[in-house]
Amino acid sequence: MLDLLRTPRWIGFTCLVIVAIIGFGLLSRWQWARAEEHRTERISIEQGYVVPGESNNVTGFDEFSRVSMIGKFVPASTQLIRQRPLDGGNGYWVMSAFQPQDAPPSSLVWILRGWLGASTQANTAPEIPAIPVGTIRLEGVIRLFEVAKDSGQGLPLNVISAMSPSDLERSAQIPGSTFQNRVVQITASEPTDALIPIPVPSVDEGQNISYAVQWILFALVAIIGWFIFLRREAADEGARNAPSSVSL
Repeated sequence: MLDLLRTPRWIGFTCLVIVAIIGFGLLSRWQWARAEEHRTERISIEQGYVVPGESNNVTGFDEFSRVSMIGKFVPASTQLIRQRPLDGGNGYWVMSAFQPQDAPPSSLVWILRGWLGASTQANTAPEIPAIPVGTIRLEGVIRLFEVAKDSGQGLPLNVISAMSPSDLERSAQIPGSTFQNRVVQITASEPTDALIPIPVPSVDEGQNISYAVQWILFALVAIIGWFIFLRREAADEGARNAPSSVSL
């Protein structure tokens, strides 16, 4: 068996198997690292910091922090964020400006109210349920703004491509107001909104763990396969070199 390992063919094959094992190990390690990242993200979503009391300023809060707010929606401020699928259907995120109670009149917050299904015609925005009027008490999670995608030319009125400050403020055109640098996604409100609630993002590290285990198994298969091939070829070599028996 040792003589086989000294042959050029088996030296090359062994080196190839070693490289494959190292590659499988690195891939497994990468998947474990991704699983840990996703686990940390899942915990931050599920166990986000709960801000005590009623908030009138959400600037700087960590994403997925839980907040409660009291205030009123700003009339004629509703914007639709296009291409937001939910449960297999295409639709829009619906956002409206919100004036928190006890905040300066010019300080507004963008509220992600819910989801609205798309109309049958791509170039026509669906009818938007009316903004709840009067004092609103809401609970929600902090979300970060998105990066602007395009100029929005050619889109229907009050429809934009991204949940970005520049797109929202340009489309809403609320002069004399400044917006806080976080979005609040509603999880509950009183009175309730007619829109479909948007679920908080779900993160599962299970798939990455599964891939990490698979790469380890591939490495074990490579080791076992190398040993089986070596044993088989050694046995064949021994059979060829064994003296032939002569019958008398």
